[in-house]
Amino acid sequence: MHCGVDFESPIDADSGRAVRDRADERTDYEESVDDDESDAKTVGFLVAIVGLVTLPFVTPPNMTLFYVTAAVGAGFYAARQPSLAEAAARGGLALAVAPLALLALSVVVPGTGGFAGGSLVPALAYAIVVSALARSIG
Repeated sequence: MHCGVDFESPIDADSGRAVRDRADERTDYEESVDDDESDAKTVGFLVAIVGLVTLPFVTPPNMTLFYVTAAVGAGFYAARQPSLAEAAARGGLALAVAPLALLALSVVVPGTGGFAGGSLVPALAYAIVVSALARSIG
């Protein structure tokens, strides 16, 4: 066992993170982790909002529940990332893949209009534009 004398602040043995020091002040590491997490959550929220606004234009008809689920899921995925750049890149990529996944799902789900060749073009265009934006931001 190490008594922690060589460290500037105590380190938690399980997680390896710095714990609060004796004066109950936060360490620099804890502040940076909290800031990155809140930034990722903000990006996740924005990804979900963008998905809710834009996905209806590129999804097959009668798939409202599925596109809402895809948009919110992409937002949650972005919010779970460790940094702002990864949240933007991975959340944007998840949002870019969503219309293609919804198009494939429309083949299986009855009453959604099925697959049409003309609906593939807007979904691909959406995927290309959103993934390029996510790559440039992230």
